[in-house]
Formats: sequence, structure tokens, C-alpha cells
Amino acid sequence: MNLAPLPDGRDTDPTWRLVYERYERLITPLRSRGLVVDVKNAAKASRRITVALPDRSRLTITAETSLPLRAENVLSWLVQHEPKDERASVLVYDSTPSGPAPEAQAILSPLLVAVDEYLARYGIAEPPPGGHPASLHTSEAADARFGPTEHLGRYADPALAVLAHQKYLETLESAGWTRLWAHACPDWPRSLWSRQAKVLHTWVDLAELDPAPLSPAGPTSRDEVES
Repeated sequence: MNLAPLPDGRDTDPTWRLVYERYERLITPLRSRGLVVDVKNAAKASRRITVALPDRSRLTITAETSLPLRAENVLSWLVQHEPKDERASVLVYDSTPSGPAPEAQAILSPLLVAVDEYLARYGIAEPPPGGHPASLHTSEAADARFGPTEHLGRYADPALAVLAHQKYLETLESAGWTRLWAHACPDWPRSLWSRQAKVLHTWVDLAELDPAPLSPAGPTSRDEVES
């Protein structure tokens, strides 16, 4: 994967490096698009991520008003475009409780799709050449500790992954699993299931966010990209 360079002179700051690493799961996909990503005010409550754009404007990414020190504490995302002529900022994505996409909460996939679509719409950057393929995953737990992620399939379009997710849930129900919880976002579903002493987590995300998968196994494994 070719990544945009780090901002000049920033990686000597230990707090900056710490925050940068904690937000790596968001920062790396943005850098893979050739965009230089920085963390402003890393040591302060007003910290935010900035993304330099080809037209010399920038995106600012926060969690409502600012970013927490730990990425896992983010509850929602707010992305704004700051034009280079210093006009008022433009809303790109908002999953805060009062925003247009509150059901997505802290899921990263819809944020990345919204950024790509916004930049392409205004001619600021080209859309990803491969579109937005998505993957279906599951991870099983026992004694409250989740094991490695199992990759169940990669699909050319997120809508296909959602359909595959629903079919997989039907197989879980047939096998005696009971649903404990389902995320409020139907476009990027995720849920928890239980059976005896085990818990199963299932979810759909952009394929570029895939964790290191196990070797696919069993009748639900689908490695092919569907069209």
C-alpha cells in the first residue's frame, strides 16, 4: 500500500505520535488516498485530525467538538471542509446525535464513503478506482474475550455485503444462536449473538478496513468479489 508522507517535523513529538497511532485505523485509509494527514493540538482537549487536499483546502475531523485521546472513546464523527479562500466551512459528514446520520455513530466505513463522494462531487479528488468493496466478518468469544477475526466474504458493493450478512444471520438462528444486540445502522450492520457460553460478533465494513483474517473455512466462506 502506498501511503502519503507524514507531515514534516511532526513525528518527533511523542504525544503527536501516540494520538496518530491511536487513530491509525482512520488515518491509514486517508493516507492511502494520497492525502497528508495531521493531528492538531494533540496534547489538548481541542485536538483534531486535518487532511490536506489537492486544491490546498483541507478537511477537519473531530468527534462532535473535539477528539478524545483514545479512538475507542469516539461516539460519533464530524467532518468539515475548510475551503482555501476561507469561506465558511462545509459539512461533509455528521454522525453526531443532532446530525443527518446519527445511526452510524462511530462506524468508520460511512465516513470514508462520504469523504470520497464529497471530494469526487466537487472535483477535488478522484473517487477510488475500485469503488467501495466491503467485507463480512465474524469473531467468536468465550469467557468475554473475542478471538481472531474470521473473514466470511468480500463483495464489490456494500449492499451485497449487507445481503450476505442477513443470510449469515439466518444460518445463526437456524443453528440455535440468539441475538443479543444489533447496531442501529442498517447500511453497516453489526450484531452480537450468544449460544451456551459463547458470544459471536458479526459485522460489515469497507474491505480496506479489514483486520488480518483467519483462513476462510466452512460453507459460509466466500473469497470471491461479487458483482
